[in-house]
Amino acid sequence: MGEKKLTDQIISASIHFAYNFFIYFLLIVPFDLWKKATIRLANQKENGTLNIGKSTSTWPFLSFMKAFILEFLIDGIIFISYPLGFILAIKVGIEIKSAEAIFWALVFAYYYPVILSLFRDFMQLSILPFKKFLSWVSKPAQYMDIEIKNK
Repeated sequence: MGEKKLTDQIISASIHFAYNFFIYFLLIVPFDLWKKATIRLANQKENGTLNIGKSTSTWPFLSFMKAFILEFLIDGIIFISYPLGFILAIKVGIEIKSAEAIFWALVFAYYYPVILSLFRDFMQLSILPFKKFLSWVSKPAQYMDIEIKNK
């Protein structure tokens, strides 16, 4: 009974790993990241969030630059990576006259959204200390965590 259960678990774990790594991570995730970037760009256009005039932040230019670089520019590059990658792959293949060059250019273009999404996430993490500092600075003096000692 124990060996049958272990065999079933090994088969189940193997199928689970094979699907999640070879199908989901390698094939579905890059396209889903591209699709999410496309949706975010469309929502930005509808909401008009990339307008410095509508900013209610204390630091409108910094807020605009964060939105422009991390929300617009990177999503825009992700969005255009598929059509532009296909065109560049064909161009590379014609110039080099190699089907292998076309294949690798298409593979790079397909996974480019993963690379840019990682870059955006690391950038978001790197600005967290600045966001925390700006939040702390914007507090009224009576709410600041400052210990004053009179000696």
